[in-house]
Amino acid sequence: MKRRWIAVACVVLIVVTVLFLLFSKRRGKPESIQTTGVVEGLEVNISTMVPGTIAKAWCREGDTVREGDTLIELESEDLKASVEEALAAVEKAKAEIRVSDSAIKASKANIKNAEAEIKNAEADMEKARAQTGEAKRHMERFQALYEREVISKESSEMATTDYDTTVASYDASKAKLMAAASKRDAAAAQLATAENQLDSAKANLGQSEAKLAYAQAKLAQTIIKSPISGTVVFKALEQGEWVSPGVTILTIVDLSHLYIRADVEETIVGDIALGGEALIKAEGSIDRVFKGRVSEIGRYAGFATQKDVTRGRQDIKTFRVKIAVENSGEFLKPGMTVEVEIPKRMDNAPKE
Repeated sequence: MKRRWIAVACVVLIVVTVLFLLFSKRRGKPESIQTTGVVEGLEVNISTMVPGTIAKAWCREGDTVREGDTLIELESEDLKASVEEALAAVEKAKAEIRVSDSAIKASKANIKNAEAEIKNAEADMEKARAQTGEAKRHMERFQALYEREVISKESSEMATTDYDTTVASYDASKAKLMAAASKRDAAAAQLATAENQLDSAKANLGQSEAKLAYAQAKLAQTIIKSPISGTVVFKALEQGEWVSPGVTILTIVDLSHLYIRADVEETIVGDIALGGEALIKAEGSIDRVFKGRVSEIGRYAGFATQKDVTRGRQDIKTFRVKIAVENSGEFLKPGMTVEVEIPKRMDNAPKE
């Protein structure tokens, strides 16, 4: 009986010791969340906005490119023809503007000349009117003298001829004035027409320049440049191949800013602190451990890891956790599966 009690006491002592050690270990070091993740980075798929044939490919898979570097040059005869057509339309509109400008200047000059002719005709007509009046009085006086037989018939007829001459001169001046006025009116009409043509030519020029700018912008899109600095990880098409808009030609990843995406179950995601440390180890590599920091915790749940098959439990969903990697070097690659260890937050740590 005594031995039995001694055995029971030993078992109890062992259990208490084990519980104490476990409790002490938990208090000394917080538990960690063990999960797997996938290496990802800023990834850009390079495609074209215009169709064409790849005339030149300036990079290969594995090449490092910088932001603004030329990656692909396309050849498109249609776009070149559109630019040339738009250039011709611009030149035609400019020529029409020059013609209209010349017509306006000529019309203004014609108006100025007609107005000068009007002034001269008005002066000539006024002079002829005065001469006609004087010649009429002279003729009437000579006719009266002839009737009294004071002068000869020839003298009277000469006075009449002088009067007729001044009347003809007056009529000619009047006709000249009317012609000058008609010339001025015609020049004014030509001026209005030329001004309308100028406005139309300017409008055509604006439209042609807009079409040219559009065609040049489309042609400029045949030169595809890198929007980011990174590494070419995928190349789908080669020189000489036809490419359509939206089709991926290259894929570039920024390897200098990689991160780990881990999907953590909702039951433990609350134990992860935003900004908390994390350790990343590539699968199959024991001595390569990288430090990281939790940079983002998803606000909304993703897919469910466990479905309700008994109709008595709720689905267990996951939240996306993003971990920024420090000093990954060139070892980690996008798409690589890694092991992630994230220490749980302390009880007194503020929850996000």
